[in-house]
This record gives sequence, C-alpha cells and structure tokens, in this order.
Amino acid sequence: MPLNPRHGGSVANKEQLERGLRVAVSETVRIPPKSVDPNIKNYHWLDLVKGLFDAYDSDAETALIMDIHGNIAEGPGFNVFTVKDGKLKTPAFGVLSGITRQTVFDLCKETGLSVSAADLSRDELMQADEVFITSTAGGIMPVTQVDGRNIGDGKVGSLTRRLTDLYWQKHTDPAWSTAIAYP
Repeated sequence: MPLNPRHGGSVANKEQLERGLRVAVSETVRIPPKSVDPNIKNYHWLDLVKGLFDAYDSDAETALIMDIHGNIAEGPGFNVFTVKDGKLKTPAFGVLSGITRQTVFDLCKETGLSVSAADLSRDELMQADEVFITSTAGGIMPVTQVDGRNIGDGKVGSLTRRLTDLYWQKHTDPAWSTAIAYP
C-alpha cells in the first residue's frame, strides 16, 4: 500500500490535512545556493530549524523561510505552491527541486493547469487564493493560514483538493508508479 497521509506518515496529521496547516514566514534566510546546493540533501538544516522555532513562537505549525533576495524559498522538508486566479506558482531559487514538486508540474500539464517556477514574494503568498506544500512523505498538503491570516476563505481550496486526490490516485497507476514487492 502506498504511503498516504490520510493513513499516517505525513508531515501533517489528519486534522491538519482536513483544515489546512498554519504556517509562519520566518525572516531566516535560506543558505544561498552558492554556499550549499539545495539540490543536494544534506544534514545542515540550521536555517530550516531556526525557521521552525520562529514558527512555533508564532503559534504556527511549520515555517517558510526566505531566499537571499527576500522572496519565499521553502520550508523544512517541503516546497510551497500558491494558486492565484487558477494559476500555480512555486519558488525557483534556492530550493530543493523535490520529486513531489515535479509531480505537481506533471499533474498540471496533464490537466491543463498553468504552473510556473519563479520568484515568489511574501505579498504574493499572502494574496494567494490557495496555498499548499509538497513533500515525499506527505504529498500535497493544504495551507489555510499564513502569519495568522487566512488564505482565501480560510478553508482548503478546491484546486488543492483536486490535485491532492489526483496525486494519490496516481500512486495506483502503473504509468506513474512502480510496485515494490517486499519479502
């Protein structure tokens, strides 16, 4: 059975997946790509852990941190997407180009949704209609509050739900997954 956050193993628990995560944007700056290539997973997470501490101090459940240009980068173990007027956007600079992030690009291509990787300002994040995060362990997880303010109507958005359902459906599609038989 594939890992599914509805059954455990997710960055977010069941309640958070139903109502959406509360995220805080930390002023902590992501280590610049010229210092440590973000596409190489490593054990240096001081910037991400500092961002988490800031989030917890703000009564949030997780954090997003900034890139060296003052734009949104990523969170501890996940990428972020915004939805505005039906178009998706994710940061391009200083982030790990995660597998699930790429899967969202693939799902958008399949369904005809517009998606881009580009600078994402804090204002754009706050003015988004929907926000979600992606990780291998959690798939697509909704965000309904950033810095104590509701995103959209404060509920999980319909596009986020649609992509989440499609993402988990693909786990049983042989064209999108490879079954592994464990002894």
